[in-house]
Amino acid sequence: MPNTLAFSVEGTDSLPLLANLDLEGVCASSGSACTAGSVAPSHVLRAMGVPEARARALVRFSLGRDSTVEEVDRVEALMPGILARCRGR
Repeated sequence: MPNTLAFSVEGTDSLPLLANLDLEGVCASSGSACTAGSVAPSHVLRAMGVPEARARALVRFSLGRDSTVEEVDRVEALMPGILARCRGR
């Protein structure tokens, strides 16, 4: 999907990443909408051979028609600090 970005962050887990994003008012998820509420890693990633630790570190952003460049820039600016906190640095 051209409006969706999913990535995995080595050395962390999606739950603390999502919690930190939420504290900043940023909405994200750790998988597809059809698995909402699940803490299990994506079955699609696992079927693709992605190691479980890597699959558990997935974060997904979806942009909508009302999303702005400024919002994307803000998330980009926030991510280094959030990643540092989640990695304990």
